[in-house]
Amino acid sequence: MMSLSWRSSTFNMKKIICMTFIVFLAASCGQDYNSSSGDYSQYAPIEGIDTSTADGARLLTAYKVFQVKCFQCHNAWSSYKSSAQWISAGLVSAGNQGASLIHTRLKNNGGDMPQDPISELTSEEFAAIEAWINGT
Repeated sequence: MMSLSWRSSTFNMKKIICMTFIVFLAASCGQDYNSSSGDYSQYAPIEGIDTSTADGARLLTAYKVFQVKCFQCHNAWSSYKSSAQWISAGLVSAGNQGASLIHTRLKNNGGDMPQDPISELTSEEFAAIEAWINGT
């Protein structure tokens, strides 16, 4: 009789350990960045940018490029948290990258941006900005 009780308690302990592991695993899947690897800034939301829309999600991706490559000199741009604000400032022409001043400057057709010592945009960064402009 005692051995049956021991087996039952061992079985219950295994269930508790298994359930604890499952709960821990499920809870750790709630964020889209690895908090211990330092990539929070890449995926963290920016206050004021509404990422619940496709345009907002594209803007967030482009905004993060601007943070790294542009805001050191063009710090007023950091206050533009919607596509409408970028359009109103005359930097973006909705859906038309060729008519967008910011695209022209970054493409080195009307200036050389970003200036040294900031590195040029990667093809992925440039594609993110184009996707945002064309999608607005």
